[in-house]
Amino acid sequence: MSTNHAEMMFALAEDHAPKILLVGIGGCGCSAVEVMMQSSLAEKVTLAAINTDQRELKLTKAPVQIPIGEVLTKGLGAGAMPHVGEQSARESIQDLEALIQGADLVITVSAGGGGTGTGATPVLLEVCEQLQVPTIAFVVRPFSFEGKRRLVLADTLIERCRNLAGTTFVLENAKLQQALGADAKLDDALEAANHYINELVSGLLATIDSEAIARIDFAHLLSVLSGKGVGRGSVIESANSETIIEKVADFPLLQSIQPVEDGDSNAKILMHIWAPESFTLADYAEINEALHEQLSSYADLTSGFSVWDKPSFRVVLFVNHIST
Repeated sequence: MSTNHAEMMFALAEDHAPKILLVGIGGCGCSAVEVMMQSSLAEKVTLAAINTDQRELKLTKAPVQIPIGEVLTKGLGAGAMPHVGEQSARESIQDLEALIQGADLVITVSAGGGGTGTGATPVLLEVCEQLQVPTIAFVVRPFSFEGKRRLVLADTLIERCRNLAGTTFVLENAKLQQALGADAKLDDALEAANHYINELVSGLLATIDSEAIARIDFAHLLSVLSGKGVGRGSVIESANSETIIEKVADFPLLQSIQPVEDGDSNAKILMHIWAPESFTLADYAEINEALHEQLSSYADLTSGFSVWDKPSFRVVLFVNHIST
């Protein structure tokens, strides 16, 4: 193959890279996008922020900013009222349609319980469905101390997303609270939540990263994350391969998956491993075999791995439960 032809093929591959749009909606979503702006995600996806609160929107410094409901809210926010967030999104529906055009995948990040995120997220997902653009929704469920009203609204958002998005991943702030401990400062907890979302999304997209040693193609990713399931994800870290096998095998979300003896499992598992250069094919096979042993050889498990310059291991694991 000539050098010129090789360069043309490389350029063609670059042109056909999937166009992924990540949209933060409402206060929580915009905060998450602000963190992502400082990470490697900013180079791999188009980051956008949507809000009724124009002052908060500008703080994200996202390259794409969509103020919604300017007539209804005057740019002052939705007042924690989901119906205002929804009406604002419908007022600005043409802007949302223009945002979505040309995307191959839209990932939304929002919190349930407030006004803009709870109300506007389903509208954006509706637009995606109408334009036949695949979607993945990340929804943050509030702390229990935020009150039953916010929890009920969050659960309503989760259900609406489940009926619209390919997969809805639920992030429980209550579990984050347990992990950080009672003495954690509020600012630290909110920052940790944003970084956790960043790590999960990074892990999800790492499965199709061209720099990964073992990866899947974009169509396979969409297949795994389809079916309007409700998913959970987790970041697991370990100093060595032996411990990571134990931690992955003991992953709590896997315990709810019933072993199957045919191809009708109602769960799809997606895993990506970051490992040091010493990581071998045997190590990779052992982790996959451990999971198959626990879930049966018929489990729908998709995995990949990347090499990094750290001596430790990181695994991002997603479980997508499909309603039957």
